Amino acid sequence: MQQDPSLLDWLKLQLRQPRNQRVLRFGLAGLAAAWGGLVLLTDGTQAISGYILLALALGLFVWGLAVRGEGVLEAPPGMPAGVSLGTRASREAPGAGVVAGDVPGSRDSFKRLVAAARFPSALLLAAAGQSVLIYNPKSYVLGVALMALGVAAFVANLAYDRLWGAPRVLIVPAESRLNFRWWLLAAALALAAVAFWDARGNTFRPLGVAAWIMSVVAWLASVWEWRTPPEVWFSRARARLSEMVHTEQMTVRVTRLTAIFGLALVVGGYFRFAQLNTIPPEMTSDHVEKLYDVHDVVTGKRPIYFERNTGREPMQFYFAAFVVEVLNTGLTHLTLKITTAVAGFLLLPFMFLLGRELEDSVFGLLAMLMTGISFWATAISRVGLRFPFDPLFVAPTLLFLLRGVRRGSRNDFLLAGLFMGIGLYGYSPIRVLPVAVAAAIVWFWLWPQSARSRWQMVTNSILLFSTTFIVFVPLFNYAIAPNNIFWYRTITRVGSVEQTINGNPILIFLQNNINGLAMWNWRGDLVWVNTIPGRPVLDFISGALLVFGVVYLLLRLVLRRDRVAGALLLVIPILLLASTLSLAFPIENPSVVRAGGAIPVVFLIVAYPLWILWKRIRQIWPKPNGRWVGALTLGVIVGAAALVNRNMYFVEYPAQYIGPAQNASEMGSVVKAFAQSIGSYDRAWVCEHPYWADTRAIGIYAGQLGWAQVLPADQFATMASDPRPLLVILNMQGKDCIANLRADFPTGTLSVYHSARGSSKDFLVYFVPGTVDVNENTLPTQ
Repeated sequence: MQQDPSLLDWLKLQLRQPRNQRVLRFGLAGLAAAWGGLVLLTDGTQAISGYILLALALGLFVWGLAVRGEGVLEAPPGMPAGVSLGTRASREAPGAGVVAGDVPGSRDSFKRLVAAARFPSALLLAAAGQSVLIYNPKSYVLGVALMALGVAAFVANLAYDRLWGAPRVLIVPAESRLNFRWWLLAAALALAAVAFWDARGNTFRPLGVAAWIMSVVAWLASVWEWRTPPEVWFSRARARLSEMVHTEQMTVRVTRLTAIFGLALVVGGYFRFAQLNTIPPEMTSDHVEKLYDVHDVVTGKRPIYFERNTGREPMQFYFAAFVVEVLNTGLTHLTLKITTAVAGFLLLPFMFLLGRELEDSVFGLLAMLMTGISFWATAISRVGLRFPFDPLFVAPTLLFLLRGVRRGSRNDFLLAGLFMGIGLYGYSPIRVLPVAVAAAIVWFWLWPQSARSRWQMVTNSILLFSTTFIVFVPLFNYAIAPNNIFWYRTITRVGSVEQTINGNPILIFLQNNINGLAMWNWRGDLVWVNTIPGRPVLDFISGALLVFGVVYLLLRLVLRRDRVAGALLLVIPILLLASTLSLAFPIENPSVVRAGGAIPVVFLIVAYPLWILWKRIRQIWPKPNGRWVGALTLGVIVGAAALVNRNMYFVEYPAQYIGPAQNASEMGSVVKAFAQSIGSYDRAWVCEHPYWADTRAIGIYAGQLGWAQVLPADQFATMASDPRPLLVILNMQGKDCIANLRADFPTGTLSVYHSARGSSKDFLVYFVPGTVDVNENTLPTQ
């Protein structure tokens, strides 16, 4: 029995008619041109949205010219005369689950070009809309409209070319029985108890650290699933090592994948390390506090949890102390920036592995590249604070979790727990990661599967969290100790300990989530240290790709019941909780640093549309043309995004940074020059002025950690009897300081230090020459 066509079928067929397509495309082109002209007439020739609309009109006009065909198609039985459903051969793309249309079989190169251009055209629309939202937010209606058109074109492209992808094939997990190696398990528990006991007093001690490390190793060895017996594995390793030692020649093969991977690392390395000594240009008080913590480690203290400034996890400080000892960088801002830049750089290989686990090597490379050039990931990696240690450990945790779920591999669950446990020593917002992992496990557990598979997932999950706890043991000792501040920062944001929650907590939380999700495309963080205030953390290309990626995952979840797509979307709001749970201080949300744990998932989603484009082009053009065309197309898109992000970080970010940042480095250079020439550090002072430079930072830049000599204006008289030279740094508005110094030291001279960062950063220097007259007859002779 033939089913009557629906109204939607009729509408789709009407839109496929060449004549109707021309009317629609040329009509939209005329509308965009008229709108753009009107914007330029009303808002002036500087209105960027007017030019965007004119460019859009030109693109739509060219798109209309690309329509081929005349008349109407014949309708099949049951459809109105003059239209037809048409036929389109389909096939599954090798290894990708992407279905091609009729274009790959066509010999018409123009048709191939038009087919390949459909996707970039949709991206151009969405990117234009995103650029309006970023650079001209007052015209947000236009921006949203362009973004909506781009999304509609993207979805239409997915539907027309059948790019939903095939249902994901999961590897059927091998049955595995949990057999403990009981003597190793007993050793692990005993060593963990010793590590816990020796962590008392918030101190790492040699015995406790050794027991802690051995307990982790013993625990993993007690439950590790050896596919190959250990003795066989060690025998093979010894044989390969012996072969390498005795061979006279070694051949190293560099594949195309290896070369591109290396190039992506170089690009990411440039964004992480270029001009590291000068960008960011100044320390803040947070950096000063951290350097005091590093000094504690260098001088022999071994805290488990650093309690200065509301508390911090220890990883960065021990790493920084290592950098000080090995690279001899000293207790400086550069030392801190090296530690975080390295952490940001180490994230990149994990992004490749995570992407390859989800799809393939090309997808992994794209995820790695987009993370490497990201302004967001770059900014939090170079600022010198603990921020990048969060995404660094989120990525491998998710990698091994997804691999463990897909393969039913106990070892991958153990590795996920290991990385999650280590990550808890990095940056406190990662404490939401166990919640995200638990939610993902529940999500996968709820999908249809055998009872045995469900039980195995439960068992492996218990092992995962047990591994995390074993690694967490020293911090756990501190977290339950009396008078600890382990949760202080959290409870002051979630509760009313420091400031009363002003309003309904549920409504505040919902608004925080809206603001948190908007930081990628609409309005970002306001903290100038970590970002460009108010600017979305994604550039207009990455922002458009993120929207496309979310739409694609939603469609895969609905149409293909893709559990992995659902898991990626599920964990994002959970990883944002460290920011969105700021109920007492909603002004602190969105926070690009507390939300940094979402970076791996966000850039996986950003990479999806690019990966789909690559697959589509490879289908349209036969080898090797498809590879070259695809590489060129992706190169243009990624290259454009890289240039935009480079300008954001290396040009716009430092330009706005030096505005609110105090130039303690220049004041420190004056103090250092005085102390190492005619004066001394104890005769260099700062006259007190509210909300000015951190005097401790001045001392660090002067080469003297702990120098913080500041006095109010009326207390310098006590130094008048000292005959040595005196140097006092004053604020340009410090009239009281000037008056008191002139009265107390009439022989002094006042001069202006002209800052290289503009007149707003100028400061005064009051110099008092010494009164000691050296007898030249007492000088040594040759």
